Parts: sequence; structure tokens; C-alpha cells
Amino acid sequence: MTELQLLKAADPHGSALLEIADVTMRFGGIVALEAVTFSVGKGRIVGLIGPNGAGKTTLFNCLSRLYRPMRGDIRLNGQSLGRCAPSDIAALGVGRTFQAPTLFASMSVLDNVKVGAHARSHNTPLADALTLPLGRREEQELDEVSRAKLAFVGLETLANRPVTSLSLGARKRVELARALAAEPTLLLLDEPAGGLNHEEVAELGTLIRSIRDRLGITVLLVEHHMGLVMSLSDQVVVLNFGRVIADGPPDEVRANPAVTEAYLGTRH
Repeated sequence: MTELQLLKAADPHGSALLEIADVTMRFGGIVALEAVTFSVGKGRIVGLIGPNGAGKTTLFNCLSRLYRPMRGDIRLNGQSLGRCAPSDIAALGVGRTFQAPTLFASMSVLDNVKVGAHARSHNTPLADALTLPLGRREEQELDEVSRAKLAFVGLETLANRPVTSLSLGARKRVELARALAAEPTLLLLDEPAGGLNHEEVAELGTLIRSIRDRLGITVLLVEHHMGLVMSLSDQVVVLNFGRVIADGPPDEVRANPAVTEAYLGTRH
């Protein structure tokens, strides 16, 4: 069996869906991550915060296999992702959004979401090319899944619109629907509130809760909007200069002097 097949066949054990153990990443002489260690329990919303340059996006890129850590391990359902390629990640159940929506400008809203659904497709290139009955049937199923995810994020009426005609907030929801269409067990959200107004941030919070409560998806959230993070998260992990300086419930993290110093300095 391939590494991907072994990982998909593995039975989950314990309550931790994601385990990050001693992950270290350097770029030349710059230490981006230093022995980062924490876990994310199944069915939880976990906030990952820290000042600019703390290493949050670098860690997300390690989770997505865009970067390969110099040391340490990342385990999903107890199985190491160390030998996985970036193309394996969606099929293993990890979805991701980015700081700026990465959508296909020439495609409709629905077709953008279907790109995510195809990450779970079983069609062969031959079936697609010949439009065999099996391929047509699965394509219909992917269309239905994509429309359902658009309805979940409140954009079902915009399915046929060009994605370039949408506001930033709507485009972020399209990207979220695309990630959900791959049916992940773990969703990585990279600054989803960036550029949103107060009302949109409140709606985003409700939507993220629904992703966890209604879809059963575990969420790891990188965000600078502290009100959103503290109101949503079951657990908050704080990075500073690539190191974990706090890990616990929101109230405990908020009261941690090391966190206050990281954000405000020694004099505040």
C-alpha cells in the first residue's frame, strides 16, 4: 500500500485529531518555528495567534506540506504526514483557506467550489475524457455537493455569477465553500476575518461555529481579530518568535503575562 492509502486506512485513536510535535523550521539564519508542540482535539475550535512574524502562516504551510520541517513531526489521527505530498493533503481530510482568497477568476462561483469537490473525486482521467456513465454520475454528485456547500455559506443564489463580481466577504465565503466541498475532517482558516466589517465578522463567527457544530469539522484558526478568536475558541495557542508561549483556554491565555508582553512589550 502507498503512504496515502495507509494513512486513510488507519483507525483514529485517542481524542487528538492533530498532533504537532517539536516542529522546527528555519530559513537560512531565520528561525521561523522552534520546537513547536501542541495538539488539536477532535471537534474543537482552536485559535492560533501571535504578533506579525510569529510563525503562524509558516506552521500552516507545514501542515499543508508546502514546507517540510527540518525537525519534528505532524500527525493526523495518529499517523505521520512526514512523507505526504501537498497533493495528498485534501484527500486525507485537511482543508484550507488563505489570507487572500485564491479563486479562479475566469470561473463561476459554482465551478470554483467544484474544484474543491473534485479533490475527493474517484473518477479516472479516462472516465472524464470519455464521459462514461460512472463519470457523469459522479460529476452530478459533485455538483450537488458543491451547491449544498454554497447553500451552507449562504451563497446558493450566486452559483452562476462570475466570482470576480463578488465582494471580498462573498469571495471569502466561496473559498470556504470550496474547502468544505472536499469534506475535510480538519479545516485550516488563515485570517478569515481580514478585510471584513464588523457585521461580516459577526456572521463569520456564527458560520465557523456551524462548521464545527453542524458538520462536525475540527477547526484550526489563525486570526488577528482577538474578539473573534476569544469568543470562538475552545483552546488558544500563542506563538511568538516561532515558539509556543501559551496554550490553554481563552481566559487563561488572555491573563497570561507572557502573552501581554508579546503583544504590548515590557512597558504597557
